[in-house]
Amino acid sequence: MKPPRGSRVPACRAVLLLTFVMLAGCQIHREPRPLSSEAPPPPTFVDAPSRCTAARARFGLGRRITAPLLEEMRMRSGARRAHAVLVTEPETPFDANRLIVDIESNGRIVGVRCA
Repeated sequence: MKPPRGSRVPACRAVLLLTFVMLAGCQIHREPRPLSSEAPPPPTFVDAPSRCTAARARFGLGRRITAPLLEEMRMRSGARRAHAVLVTEPETPFDANRLIVDIESNGRIVGVRCA
């Protein structure tokens, strides 16, 4: 026996109403963006210091050189590059953005300079 045709209509309406309620809940209400020049300018990036300051890397004096220690010294000094050299090696060309860490043959740091 078939159910009366009118009994399926409330169920369809309920499903349709539930679908519309769910879709309405998914709508995002945002404030409109201004299309004029009144919008704030984009943020600017701060440049890294352009000069090496060897005094900030003096915390490593007397310690044994390691790659993480050399990188920490480079970052603290503001240098763009760091280079560990033996005290007995000849001088390298001057570069104001390079930290040179002087080490003894056993790996102990004996000096830092920007050059």
